[in-house]
Amino acid sequence: MKNALVPAVLLAAISSPAFAEVKAASDTGFNSVHIATVNATPEDIWKRLLTPKDYWNKAHSWSGSSAGFYIDAQANGCFCELFQEADANGKLKTVGSVEHMRVIFAEPGKVLRMQGALGPLQSEAVIGTLTVAMEPDKDSVGTRVSFSYVVGGYMRYKVSEIAPAVDKVLGEQFKNMLLPFDPVTTEAPKVDSFKLDIETIEEAVTDEASDVRTAKPDEADAANTTPQAESN
Repeated sequence: MKNALVPAVLLAAISSPAFAEVKAASDTGFNSVHIATVNATPEDIWKRLLTPKDYWNKAHSWSGSSAGFYIDAQANGCFCELFQEADANGKLKTVGSVEHMRVIFAEPGKVLRMQGALGPLQSEAVIGTLTVAMEPDKDSVGTRVSFSYVVGGYMRYKVSEIAPAVDKVLGEQFKNMLLPFDPVTTEAPKVDSFKLDIETIEEAVTDEASDVRTAKPDEADAANTTPQAESN
């Protein structure tokens, strides 16, 4: 893989979206979060997201080209890369392939969740889960979009070195994906990154459900118990 997720000190600087950071890190993993609001509909974002060949930097491919990138947005679908070569007649033929991630959740215009260890993490005993969430922004006509990538497991890299590198490269792809859309100027959002991975950018529970979650054990049991008819 050419220059795939190289150490952060070797990566060119890129403009940051509204919010970008390694949100959390430990000896066994980390969480990279990128969030921005752009003038586009969730449907526009979804369509763009599913054409990675148009925005994924070929420097972070295995073949040296992004032309063979695609996402099959259904459960067990593949975010994959085809290795393609031109034959004697100039016609492209597939000579190999690699899986970057596997789709585990897809709700068009709302959430795409994929699992896979990107770049050099592929050779390590780690699991990486990327949640891409999008929803209409409450304060503008735009859409808030997020990448939240959670990595955990055993790796031969030092988290303090690989996490910033992965964050940098993921942020570059996030920025490239949103390039066709004008940014909405707002303050950097203060977001609990864990909520991003549950469903969408906003916590997807009602107040009633939240009350049950925070109730004492006996109260929660009572709330979830269906009254039984009295026997004669």
